Amino acid sequence: MAPFKSILFMYPDAGTGIDELTAPECFADLYLDQIVNDVVRGNADEHLDRYFYRPLLETSAVTYRHDVFRDLERDDVRALIEAFVGGMRTMRQRLDRAGRLWHRLQRQGWFVSAVEAFCDAAAPLRDELARTSLSSHGLREFADYLASYVDGDRFRMLVAEIGDMQAELRKIRYVVHIDGLKVHVDRYDGQPDYSLEIAATFERFASETAKDYHVRMKDFPEMNHVEEQVLQCVAKLYPEQFKRLEAFCTQHRNYLDATIARFDREVNFYLSYLTFTRRFTDAGLRFSYPNITDDQGSIFAEDAFDLALAATAVNDGNTLVCNDFRLEGPERVFVITGPNQGGKTTLARTIGQLAYLATLGCPVPASGATLTLPDDIYTHFERQETLATLHGKLDNELVRIHDILSRATPASIIVMNESFASTTVDDSLQIGAEVLERIIALGCVAVYVTFLDELASLHRACVSMVAEVEHDDPTKRTFKFTRRPADGLAYAAALADKYGLARDVLVRRISQ
Repeated sequence: MAPFKSILFMYPDAGTGIDELTAPECFADLYLDQIVNDVVRGNADEHLDRYFYRPLLETSAVTYRHDVFRDLERDDVRALIEAFVGGMRTMRQRLDRAGRLWHRLQRQGWFVSAVEAFCDAAAPLRDELARTSLSSHGLREFADYLASYVDGDRFRMLVAEIGDMQAELRKIRYVVHIDGLKVHVDRYDGQPDYSLEIAATFERFASETAKDYHVRMKDFPEMNHVEEQVLQCVAKLYPEQFKRLEAFCTQHRNYLDATIARFDREVNFYLSYLTFTRRFTDAGLRFSYPNITDDQGSIFAEDAFDLALAATAVNDGNTLVCNDFRLEGPERVFVITGPNQGGKTTLARTIGQLAYLATLGCPVPASGATLTLPDDIYTHFERQETLATLHGKLDNELVRIHDILSRATPASIIVMNESFASTTVDDSLQIGAEVLERIIALGCVAVYVTFLDELASLHRACVSMVAEVEHDDPTKRTFKFTRRPADGLAYAAALADKYGLARDVLVRRISQ
């Protein structure tokens, strides 16, 4: 492997153009947009979400991230990195403030302060990482890079010069004489300091209980015109120090090492995701590192759950139902059936979410999982009719599924949710069977949510997943799914709900 460049990508070129990426088409249907927004919320890097838009296509690249995640799960390692990230955040804030100021000397002062923050962040991290046992190749390589950089002449000179510069600036002392509207600035040369005498005079008032008349003064970033002129006078009184300040700012304007800056940005991908998952693990939900296999179609998960739904459930204090699913051998398609509001769409989203998060090298919401890396995830969910296409709802659905099937490969995943429900039962069954036949011929993994139980037994590649209800009360959903043949009641229940013939509705009518 080449010398360290990235904590996210084994091959740094894989991160090229990351800031120009947009969310994949499947994001909205799988609620991945909500999940990513939740993950990156509050992070200072407004483009951090872009890293979630580039899936990995190689098992080794996923393993690289898994190992970094495992290191950062350790409290001692994470604390070191978070301290460094905090120091770099301070540096950026100071640089940002310097960039917003117009007075040259004030800009230079904040620039020096920013450089000092960088040195104070990098040097301690180098020392701490040298004393820490790391398992991941990525963090070990970064630790070696950082040690080489901090021990190098460039950084040593920067630290020495910043120390000398700050020491010189701290030696500057001056006095300000105010006479009416006239302000005179002079070097301090042993003139009397009345501050201690004034403090002693008013000390007796400090112990007495009195109304607090303090007024909080606003801290404006810019100096006022008097402060500016005072600073200009001080610069004239100490020309050598301020000449050295300007030379320092010019010489070190490109002080920030590109690789360290890239690490600071990229490592937030890991820290933000771990912070996000901690909310769920604290509530008893489990995450795991999936076993990534090259065996196309081999998919397995235990105690899997929808992350977007989990966020709402945890916030509301509700219990979340987890589910298992698996494909093996010739199996390729999950056909999910069951009553309305039974969790069918949620299970479909869960499968899609796990597949996508696996491509990011992230821990997935399941106690255990075996997954393949898809080359793409396609979704076919219901869309509202729009006049812009000049087509009906069914026409639009057919156009979209044709486009998906023309692009999908055996390594793709297709998630379809109640497709073709806008037409008759017979037509929906015929179209659905034709689409499933093409998906099976393609050999890719698919999830097909439907009310048509016949599709669950269409082919031996289909696995029937049925949403269960309470045994003693069929109107109550359990949100658990069982791998068993469809029982033929799903569409009947849907029709009963649609036409007001559901059990609870009929009971109310009879009682009246």
